[in-house]
Amino acid sequence: MPTFRPLPASEEAPAHHVRTRTPTVFRAAAASWPAVKDWSFPYLASLDPGLPVQLVAGNRETERTRFTTSTLGSYIGRLTHEAPQDHVLTYLKEFDLLKKFPRLRADLRSRELFPPGTIRSSATWIGPARARTGLHCDLLDNLAVQLMGTKRFCLAHPGAVKRAGAESRKYDAWARLSLVGAEELAAGREHGDFFVVDLEPGDVLYVPAYWWHEVVNLTPGVLLSGFFGPRTRVLSRWAWVQARECLHRAGLLGRGDCTCHDHSDSRARRSPGSA
Repeated sequence: MPTFRPLPASEEAPAHHVRTRTPTVFRAAAASWPAVKDWSFPYLASLDPGLPVQLVAGNRETERTRFTTSTLGSYIGRLTHEAPQDHVLTYLKEFDLLKKFPRLRADLRSRELFPPGTIRSSATWIGPARARTGLHCDLLDNLAVQLMGTKRFCLAHPGAVKRAGAESRKYDAWARLSLVGAEELAAGREHGDFFVVDLEPGDVLYVPAYWWHEVVNLTPGVLLSGFFGPRTRVLSRWAWVQARECLHRAGLLGRGDCTCHDHSDSRARRSPGSA
């Protein structure tokens, strides 16, 4: 990746560094967590094998949104089996693992990562090798913890997509999307807007709000994202998101082109569990 620079690493505590609002990796910052040391795919699959889960098929950020369903045990049990190159990969995205299994909170030490007084919301991304989240930026800061496997983040400055005229109009409640991928966006550009970092188990990555990033699993993996911010910032953005969501539900915004409905056929069906 000649146009991507390695993302800087820091030995400073994440809770202190986030004040700089610059993306940074904290190597092995969560290596001592029980979740990093002890979790395995068979263990996660055994928590509730019959639990229904909704999976994203393909890359919904740049492709038509499609969902499929499975069970937790069946899906996780397949993750370590390599799929054919032409196979449409499925991804368990934004899964509230800690809400489903509150006892797992004892295996995490998330509080030590975040500045005091912030509001936090967590979700997990569980998927096979080559599963991808297309280029997007989030409305809140994110501290992402790699719990299992290896994952690659490609990052771009907040203005990079707009300068390229590649902003997507596809609706997503808490993110903005790009029409193109990170490598296409970076092609031929040498001005240092683009960074890359590979996360190993125990690594923590800080992605500030509005920084563009594309994510791909290099191996089957589990990532825990912690979206956070000061109370006033989070509440104001929550109110704005809810207002837009009301318009979306009424069919006045993002109708037929969003990440929360299944558009695999001519019908725009509300996906189960969508907010």
